[in-house]
Amino acid sequence: MDIHKLENFEKRGEGIAYAMIDCNNFYASCERVFDPSLNEKPIVILSNNDGCVIARSQEAKEIGIPMTAPEFKYRKFFNEQGVIVRSSNYPLYGDMSHRVMEILRQLTHNIEVYSIDEAFAEISKNIFSNLDEYGLHIKKTIHQWTGLPVSVGIAPSKTLAKVANQVAKNHDQYRGVLNLCNHPAIDQILDKIPLQDIWGIGRGLTVRLNRHHINNALGLKRTINNKRWVRKHLNVTGLRTVLELNGFPCMKMSDGLNSKKGILTSRMFGKPLYELEPIQEAVATYITRAAEKLRAQHSVASNLHVTLIGDKYDNLRSKYKYSSSFPLQVPTANTPKMIKAGKMLVKSLHMEQTKYKKAAVMLTGIVPNDEVQIDLFDPKLYTQRQYRLMECLDHINSHHGRNTAAFAATGLHKKEGHHNTWAMNQNFLSQRYTTCWDELMTAKTK
Repeated sequence: MDIHKLENFEKRGEGIAYAMIDCNNFYASCERVFDPSLNEKPIVILSNNDGCVIARSQEAKEIGIPMTAPEFKYRKFFNEQGVIVRSSNYPLYGDMSHRVMEILRQLTHNIEVYSIDEAFAEISKNIFSNLDEYGLHIKKTIHQWTGLPVSVGIAPSKTLAKVANQVAKNHDQYRGVLNLCNHPAIDQILDKIPLQDIWGIGRGLTVRLNRHHINNALGLKRTINNKRWVRKHLNVTGLRTVLELNGFPCMKMSDGLNSKKGILTSRMFGKPLYELEPIQEAVATYITRAAEKLRAQHSVASNLHVTLIGDKYDNLRSKYKYSSSFPLQVPTANTPKMIKAGKMLVKSLHMEQTKYKKAAVMLTGIVPNDEVQIDLFDPKLYTQRQYRLMECLDHINSHHGRNTAAFAATGLHKKEGHHNTWAMNQNFLSQRYTTCWDELMTAKTK
């Protein structure tokens, strides 16, 4: 790739700055919004089935709790240190993320959702002449409307915006906002950023650059002065990173709606299962969720794969993973049809007296729903009527909470007192304050 062509990206970014908005300690902050008594206390969020730590508040980091720490192993330490333990509350986190992104869409004219707690935004320099003040406005607005603390990094390129965000988050003097556009001390800031902390620089490239005595972002930025060396030693991604560190915007904004080529839904069971029915219920639930994701990207799938996973320690010499697939003759996103196929696959895989700990569902052969090749001899097409039914179902569940309308095959219809044996263990779960009518916050009366 010609480096002179890449430098022409600077013209495309003229008048535009890029902001990276990142929610601080997102999962822990979501818990604090609805329970202020948790403020300034160490909080850890556990993975599915309350297995290990997947998120920590700053206070938890400071007392030395590592990521992926097993809950059972640290239970005594948590009690001694007064650590607040919470199960993953994904409905709450997802809804709070959606609120943050909607605020950003109102404040900026183009955003790219990067993850559940991060987004890039384009900011017009022609409209907002003082980017420092506007970054602070974004931070204050999100905090006022959601209660979530965020950090904002602003720069002439997305890579520099990530750097700015990281520095703003870790240094109190910036008050959570750092603008690197025409910043007089940008080289001093980059000199303190290790290579491994730069967006797009992986472990392999870090080792390769270290051999050439390049150890930080400033050193990588200055390689642009040796264009022949850059062409020889860096791939296209590395070359773009060098240009981005020099303020040339080489990465376009994405709408975040790139279709997935495979959709996987997998969970550990709350306890090991032996019987066929609860396993079928679990798989039907996972299929329902996978189909929702499929329809959300306006796609259909032509293959359904189901995997049952046993306990590999029961017999170290025996097979413990059992998989099978079902080809859908005409690609579809019709949940009932997929559930029917999934139950058949589970029945064919299931063996009595075998302990199963986990199930996985995967959809492949994914194509846009308006590009389906019709089969003249298959009467079971993904009809317009089925499409409207699934669309209506998704609308109900998105507006009134997941599983407001559910399929009986998932077992979610069972009355209270008949808890699904395959459901995840969530012994420290907080309420779904924003997505469940029964768990909305109410004024406490004496």
